[in-house]
Amino acid sequence: MTGSQIDSKVELLARTLAMLSEMVERYDLFADQMEVMNNPEAAELFRWLEKKQNSRTRVVQELSEGLTLPHIPPWDYNWDDAINTEVPGHSSAHYMMTPYHTLTLAMDVEQSAADLFRQIEQGSAVAEGQKLARSFAREASEFRDYLKQKRAAHPVPEAGWDEDEDPPLLLE
Repeated sequence: MTGSQIDSKVELLARTLAMLSEMVERYDLFADQMEVMNNPEAAELFRWLEKKQNSRTRVVQELSEGLTLPHIPPWDYNWDDAINTEVPGHSSAHYMMTPYHTLTLAMDVEQSAADLFRQIEQGSAVAEGQKLARSFAREASEFRDYLKQKRAAHPVPEAGWDEDEDPPLLLE
């Protein structure tokens, strides 16, 4: 099976829940990191993104009610590089990032998710799976567009925004 081939609605729901759960955890982690680094603006945005992902997770859980979903451990997403494209890596957040950067990161996540769900829609032989994937792709695209509008309220960072003459040191 490739990343774009999902054999059933339950498999699509299970994989979507796994991805959303990972996103919630990652946004929570980023928010914690920004709080520790005294970057309250980025922390607040990551908390807001975490809440949005939690809401989306609840919707998918409701769609899954009454179904027996297969357990998909995080290390076995089986979506090729999906975990790397739909979920930003630990190094994606910079302690000096601005709201512009935070929203750009989230926009990239939503674009990757929309692309993935479109691939799933095209690769699925199951009409119900195609319809659901199309719906998920549309939702991700709409949220990306909303984030883009929200980002427009923040200035584009100047070159050198990440230069710090006294960077934090990690103690071992």
